[in-house]
Amino acid sequence: MKARDWVHKSLLVLDSIAVIMVLVMISLTVADVSMRKFVNHPMTGVTEMVELALGGAFFLALPGVFWRSAHITMDIIDDHWPQWRAALQRLATVCNAVVLVVLVWHMWQPMLDVISFGDTSADLQIPKIWFMAPAWVGVLLSLWVVLLQLWMGPDPAVGKDGHA
Repeated sequence: MKARDWVHKSLLVLDSIAVIMVLVMISLTVADVSMRKFVNHPMTGVTEMVELALGGAFFLALPGVFWRSAHITMDIIDDHWPQWRAALQRLATVCNAVVLVVLVWHMWQPMLDVISFGDTSADLQIPKIWFMAPAWVGVLLSLWVVLLQLWMGPDPAVGKDGHA
């Protein structure tokens, strides 16, 4: 199996998990509002569960955004000097790598602190590491994806607009 195929399959799994997390958030919110409205008994800890699912959805989808170059962009230079597009994309990928290295580095110590302190959420007593882990894993996998882009070049299957 080629490296790009492996990356595509891995990102499909992460994107699928992110979609499931969004569906969980929607389901929890609908169930909580329905129980509050019809039974006058809201669910305990919905805010924490939705917060956890939101973090998972966002950060697990992040590597796919980097791989597809689907960031929000403004084509200021591209339209006027299209010959610079490849060099600018390469520069942006290098900048992405630098920012992600800094994020991974600065997220490491707070995560270790949360583990050592044993912090938990207020209502459900969920260990706080479960809130931080998706962020750290998502940023780390995004860094891995960006480094792969620097090594292999941009994915030829992905167009300028970030769609295959």
